[in-house]
Amino acid sequence: MVLAYDFYKAFWLLNPKLSKEKFLEIVGANKGYSLDMFTRIHNSIYSELIDVENEYEKYYSFEYKTFEVYLFKKYNLEFKEIKKLIKKKNKFPNCKIYRKDDHSYGDYSIPTFITSETMYKRITKILKQEI
Repeated sequence: MVLAYDFYKAFWLLNPKLSKEKFLEIVGANKGYSLDMFTRIHNSIYSELIDVENEYEKYYSFEYKTFEVYLFKKYNLEFKEIKKLIKKKNKFPNCKIYRKDDHSYGDYSIPTFITSETMYKRITKILKQEI
């Protein structure tokens, strides 16, 4: 699940234990263009992730009563979006909620491709897999 909260910034629900090697194995990329493209996709997703749950516990739990209130007040998310995010998180307990700047990787076309209509469900399904 990818949930945008500002220009080129989003929350990502993904499995932190999904290594690049396992990701490439799942997508079946082992040489040539597919290996290059899916390596770039993995690197783009996993570069400069910030663990939002850990950030809340470490720095903001004294200021905000709950994680949900933190998401609402700090990131201006709507409650229905927060509920959807938490519901997905509970459905996939092996996953964590991260935030990232879509342009932190430097290749601006990759985030657009990842969240395109044809790729979004495929990529997010892989990112939630239990390892």
